[in-house]
Amino acid sequence: MAVAIVVPPLGLEGQPLQVSLWFVDVGQEVLAGDRLVEVMLPGMTFDISATCNGTLAAIDVREGASIAEGETLGRIHPA
Repeated sequence: MAVAIVVPPLGLEGQPLQVSLWFVDVGQEVLAGDRLVEVMLPGMTFDISATCNGTLAAIDVREGASIAEGETLGRIHPA
């Protein structure tokens, strides 16, 4: 079963975020702790890392899209 890549609580009180950059492509192997995606708001950036070893199975939210805390950005097929 795929593991969701979720925007964690960042304490931003509902401020809109934007997907800035995906560091990996679909089909690429990742290790727990690898940076997957950068999200930002004006003046701040946050990296979201893999929570498990596996393969990036899907990118659900593309670069430039607006997102919120708790939103699923993509999925990893665990190794």
